Amino acid sequence: MNFTQFFNSRLAKVTVTLFISVANSKGAVAGAWETFFNQKNTDAWIAFDYADGKDYFPSWSGSPLNQEYAYFTFAGDNSFSFIAEQTVGTNDFTGNYTSKKISGITCDVFIGSLPALEYMDCALLASGPNGITYYYSTAYYADEFTSGGWWTLNYHFDRSWYYLSGTDWVAVDPKSLTGIEQVIFNFVPKLNSAGGSRIGLDNVTLEPTVVGPQIATSVTNGTPRKLRLEFTPGPGLEGRIEKLRNPVSLGWATVIGETGIKGPSSHVFLTPATSGVGIFRVAVEPFYTPVITP
Repeated sequence: MNFTQFFNSRLAKVTVTLFISVANSKGAVAGAWETFFNQKNTDAWIAFDYADGKDYFPSWSGSPLNQEYAYFTFAGDNSFSFIAEQTVGTNDFTGNYTSKKISGITCDVFIGSLPALEYMDCALLASGPNGITYYYSTAYYADEFTSGGWWTLNYHFDRSWYYLSGTDWVAVDPKSLTGIEQVIFNFVPKLNSAGGSRIGLDNVTLEPTVVGPQIATSVTNGTPRKLRLEFTPGPGLEGRIEKLRNPVSLGWATVIGETGIKGPSSHVFLTPATSGVGIFRVAVEPFYTPVITP
């Protein structure tokens, strides 16, 4: 299959999937983390095989003694895709990524045979500057890897993505994409590779944007007066409050009971406003939520 055939077969897929999925497009969980921990989660994904233009259930490793993951195999020189729609989790991968402050997509990929692989990329079926169509990341080519096996891929939103206009690739800011209907991981084999090579997928994650929350501080009235600190962690983040030790060379210590703080509700911390009360800060880090398909 040449590139034109490959791309046109993707467009043919659009006319099918748009009809069934637009109405329920919502969700998008910052920090959503697909581990393919069971058969049900794996069956919620689609393996689209360009060899016959049909959807399949991905295969599942099904071995808790090893890494549990989804996989599929190349059929001859034909590409295939892993696809997440609204059936994955509870719409965990569909919706507006920008409003949920999702900074990109990461995944682990198993390359069964590096000589059989040409390239792989990620695509989003979304509303954007070219309407509802596929928008593509920069591809990873086989010569970027030293061997087969497991590799972590990063499809960030701080760099351009692209759509095909005629024969030209046009760059777009991925933050302009809304209404994501599908997340698609495409795998393209080398010509004359004979097929049969396995590609595995695991740990698909919608990465949250790590940024410190706005903090409101005040001192309460009454006796005793208290220092009041209020903040709300962003989507997919959890926070903790730390206090600078004395002497300062000892660094920061976590305040007891002030960890694992998640939004969307605001959090209020109170401490006596005595002389030399101390210096506090709020630290945040990603909080990953395993995807569970009902």
